[in-house]
Amino acid sequence: MISAVWAFKHGKISHLFSSCSAAEVVAASQGNQKFYIRADGTTMVDGQPFFPFGLYQASWESPDDNPIEHIRQIAAGGFNIVHASAITLNNYEKFLDEAHRLGIYVISRPDFNILTLVNAFKRKPAVIGWNLADDVDNGKRTPEQVLKYHVQVKATDPNHVTYVTGYTNQIGNFANCSDILAIQTYPIREGDPDLGSTYSMVSIAHKAAVKYNKAVYVNVQAFDWATADSDKYKNARPPTAEEVRNMTYQAILAGAKGIIYYSYHYRGYGGWHLPDNPDLWEGMKSLVPEIKQLSPMLLDGSLKKINTRTRDIFAGIWELKGQALAAVINTSYDRPQEVALAIPAGLQSARPMFQNRPAGMFVKDGKLSGLIKPLEVHIYKLEK
Repeated sequence: MISAVWAFKHGKISHLFSSCSAAEVVAASQGNQKFYIRADGTTMVDGQPFFPFGLYQASWESPDDNPIEHIRQIAAGGFNIVHASAITLNNYEKFLDEAHRLGIYVISRPDFNILTLVNAFKRKPAVIGWNLADDVDNGKRTPEQVLKYHVQVKATDPNHVTYVTGYTNQIGNFANCSDILAIQTYPIREGDPDLGSTYSMVSIAHKAAVKYNKAVYVNVQAFDWATADSDKYKNARPPTAEEVRNMTYQAILAGAKGIIYYSYHYRGYGGWHLPDNPDLWEGMKSLVPEIKQLSPMLLDGSLKKINTRTRDIFAGIWELKGQALAAVINTSYDRPQEVALAIPAGLQSARPMFQNRPAGMFVKDGKLSGLIKPLEVHIYKLEK
């Protein structure tokens, strides 16, 4: 029997707020799938919408790392995509074959000429796309140079997508240089984080990408800056599971059509291995069933953002086929907020989507009202 998790991985969930039955699942083709970006920025797999939800497996610093074991753990957590780096063709072929066996798609970054990688593996069924440039907006490349890479790769392999990632407010300069524009949001360093910067940075990327019908993915922080630069960030800490959930929903509300966390693992600069932080790792895995359940609405629903007129509160409503979903986020660390947000006419009640998550808001006089505490994320199904 094909599981609902398999269906989530392959973008086959079609019924709102529930997983599909095995009869609704179509088996993936063997190496001839077509991946592309729909006009609204949604990733498509053989004509079916797909919400990428996964992690970087950034172990290119050392061939002694064990990326195959890492991807097994990522798959066991229910995630559906990894970003990985190719060191040698032989070892990477084994990695891609194992990814396919596990039902995981892969975005690949080469440590050698990208066309060599594309030609070697463009028929591998695990492949979803190719990373043209990390930190694309660091001043070392021009948009024209990156666009040239994109054109070359697409001429060699028109059936997969291209990807770049950046981290500054200049990311929009590269919006037309690849199929996917990914923005990094890593605000948990030292002192008081500006958690709400996730929403603003993703909004910048999204505003640029929609002009060209490109996808926006978000690299949400899942690492400790002290392991990346211990001299500069001596007192840094990793994000908490609560902070990661908050940033994840900020990203989605700001227009993300995919989440790839950084990172499950990296070896350099002191090293980071996500499962060594069990509270964070378990918290991130707990997001998988949430995103699986919400994916149909996030992929095909119409999103209306709500002007909350409150600095730390972000909110929006998705509507699809007579159903409505509301998200309300508080990015403050110390300010609870009473809110009353206008919702579409005719909606009479708010039902929490998930057990053991923040709740307590209600519908009154055409508004979604109630208290949202610091760092809380509220998700409701709105009903007539």
